[in-house]
Amino acid sequence: MVLAIADGAGGCSGGVEAAELMIQLTKANVAKLDSQAVCEALLTEIDRAILKDAFAGETTGVLAVVEPDRIFGASVGDSVAWLIADGVVDDLSRHQWRKPCLGTGIISPFGRTGSGGTLLLATDGLVKYTSRELICKVVTGSDLEATPHRLIELVRYSSGA
Repeated sequence: MVLAIADGAGGCSGGVEAAELMIQLTKANVAKLDSQAVCEALLTEIDRAILKDAFAGETTGVLAVVEPDRIFGASVGDSVAWLIADGVVDDLSRHQWRKPCLGTGIISPFGRTGSGGTLLLATDGLVKYTSRELICKVVTGSDLEATPHRLIELVRYSSGA
C-alpha cells in the first residue's frame, strides 16, 4: 500500500500547485516504489519538477510504502508519518527537515521493520494544534472508520470552522 500526503506551504504563492504536482507524480510512479532509496529518489525528482515549474511554490511531502513486515518512505516539511501502537508514537519522519519544503532540495528517508500499530500521515494542521496524547487516544480507539472525523474535531474551532 502506498500512502502520500502533501500540504502546500502557506504564505507564498504556488503551494497548492506544488502539492498537486507531488500527488500526481506519486500516483504516476506507484509501481516503482519498492525501496526506501526509490522513495527518496522520487521525492528528489518531484522536488526538481517543482523547482522547474514557474507557478509551483513549496509543499510538504510524505510518501510511505506499507508492506506486511516493514514501512519505508521519505519525507520533507512539517507533515508527519507516525506509527502509533499502545498509545506510543514512533515518529518515522523525526529526522526530516521541517523547513524548507519540497521545491528547495532537501529530502529525508525513513524506514522501520516489524508490524503492529496504526500508520498516521498528517499535516501540521493536526499535529501543531492538538497534543500527541489526544491524537493517540483517537487513533487507538476501536472505531477506525470514525477516526478521521474525530481527528478533525480535535482541531476544529468552537465556531465550527
